[in-house]
Amino acid sequence: MEPRPRTRAVGAALLTAALVASTAAGCSSSGAKAAPPPSTTPAPAAPAGRTEPPVVMPTGPKAHFRFSHNTSGGPIMVTTLKGAKSGVTGKVWVWLPPEYKDKRYAKSGFPVLTLYTGNTGVNYNFWAHEEVEPIQKVAVQMRKRHKAHPFIMVMPVLQMSTRQDTECSDIPGMPKMGTFLGDDVYRMVKANFRTLPGRDGWGLGGASSGAFCAVKLALQHPDRYRSAMSWAGYFAPEPQAGPRWTPQQMSANSPTEMVKKRPDVRLFLLAGDRKLFRSDKERIMAFKQIVRPPTTVQVEIQKNGGHYTADLQKLLPDILTWFTKNLEGPVPAK
Repeated sequence: MEPRPRTRAVGAALLTAALVASTAAGCSSSGAKAAPPPSTTPAPAAPAGRTEPPVVMPTGPKAHFRFSHNTSGGPIMVTTLKGAKSGVTGKVWVWLPPEYKDKRYAKSGFPVLTLYTGNTGVNYNFWAHEEVEPIQKVAVQMRKRHKAHPFIMVMPVLQMSTRQDTECSDIPGMPKMGTFLGDDVYRMVKANFRTLPGRDGWGLGGASSGAFCAVKLALQHPDRYRSAMSWAGYFAPEPQAGPRWTPQQMSANSPTEMVKKRPDVRLFLLAGDRKLFRSDKERIMAFKQIVRPPTTVQVEIQKNGGHYTADLQKLLPDILTWFTKNLEGPVPAK
């Protein structure tokens, strides 16, 4: 079998190209071919019989958010979160949909998408930058056409140092990024924003190295997260990322092993079919074969797609549509 290309090296190249020049450089894509959807019934906008908008009000303590920058979909806020459980301090960017401040939704909670960046994710998250991944712009456009829920989007850093590749896990001797991302960020969101009861309004998504994190954390915390999306991801820790791990720790942090426990989670796996990046497709097809109910998986292979931000941009409508079908949405007052 061909060795797997270094995922973060590819991610660094695509991110640099996106920020410095154009995300379309070296890419072309002419659409996607989707596999049949999972047989499970998509989550409804609100459970049958509910007479009042679903909501969990913020519990506090209130985090200090400041303005970061504008997008065509609205402003991005940022806070520096000091993780109470992990001891990690890192930036978290948040985008609130226009409906969040709409009086009709004042008593409703909102679904939350936590999005993990590609590459190392040290002190940045490219989902928060429209010139890289314009997901907020696309979300507003789709919402106007009643094609997507209004989502709260949460975009944390992925790790603390380029010299400490933590794989979104608690590695001995390194920052506890698994606890920071899977617990501290989750609790911060619930403390500051109107969310939905239970796990049916919570989803994770990621690109490349962030895709590993999205699937891993969803499988690790099925009591908190209903759905996870992976674009061009992988499903086992990269050996060079965990030199201090024992084989048992590697296994304990591997989505390939976690999924064998059959957690009730819905997965959406995407990749391109370009020969240069055929390992992206091969990994998701191999992972799909070991998924068993109640875990469900939907695969989408992008025709002539690669491992570039330009390819991911073209898939944003499909991603938001999938999350809308698989997560509960807010309910306006009648």
